Amino acid sequence: MKPLTLQTVHRQRLSYEVVRQLEDLILSNDLSIGDVLPPERELAERLGVSRNILREAISSMVQKRLLEVRQGSGTYVACPTAELLGDSLTFFVKLNATGFYELLETRIALEVQIAELAAIRCNQEDIQIIESRLSELEVIVGDADQYVEADIRFHTSLAEAAKNTVLRLLLNTIRGATRENIRLLSKRHPTAIEEAMRHHRLIIKAIKQHHPEEAREAMRKHLDSVREDLQELETVN
Repeated sequence: MKPLTLQTVHRQRLSYEVVRQLEDLILSNDLSIGDVLPPERELAERLGVSRNILREAISSMVQKRLLEVRQGSGTYVACPTAELLGDSLTFFVKLNATGFYELLETRIALEVQIAELAAIRCNQEDIQIIESRLSELEVIVGDADQYVEADIRFHTSLAEAAKNTVLRLLLNTIRGATRENIRLLSKRHPTAIEEAMRHHRLIIKAIKQHHPEEAREAMRKHLDSVREDLQELETVN
C-alpha cells in the first residue's frame, strides 16, 4: 500500500469531509481494492477528528459498499458493484408513477446499442450461450416467476456478447427495476410473453447473421412492444 497523504479536517461537516478524503485516496489509487485502512486511532489522529466522527464516515462508506469491515481483521477497501445503485433505482421506479416508462426509455437506449454491438462482435460461443438462454425461456414460458429470471439471463447474455463492460454494468444496474416490469407483464398480460418470445427469436436471428441494423431494429420493436403492453395494463386499471 502506498503512503497516504491526509489533511487535518477543518470543515463543519466533519464526517462528510472524512468520506471525501478517503474517496479521493481510492480514486487516486493511493488506496487500492483489498487494502486495509490504518488502525482507527491512528487514522483519526491523522485526520484530526474524533474516533466517533471517523466511525460515522466509515459507516457511510460501508453503506456505499466502498469499504468492508471484517470483524477482528480491520476495514478494507471493497470492490464497488452495481447492486447498490440498482436497489435505489428499483425503489425510485416503484415510488414514481413515471418510473416504469423512464426505465423503458433507458432500456431502449442501452439494449438497442447492445444488440447492435452483439451482432458485430459475437463469436460462436456467444451465440451458443444466447441460444441456450432462449431455450430456457421456451421451457418455462408458463411459469411467471421463473420466466422473469430467465428473461434477465437472456438479455444479460446479449450484453456479454456485445463485449462492452460499461454497457453490461449499466444493464446490471437496472436489472432489479427491470425485473418488476417483466414480472408485471408475465403475470397479468400472458400474450405479451408470446410476443416477447417472437421478438427474441428475431433478435437472435439478426445477431447470428451479424446484421447489426436488423438487430437494433428487432430490439427496438421488442421494447416498444413492452412499453405498449404496460400502457395497456395501466389503461385497464
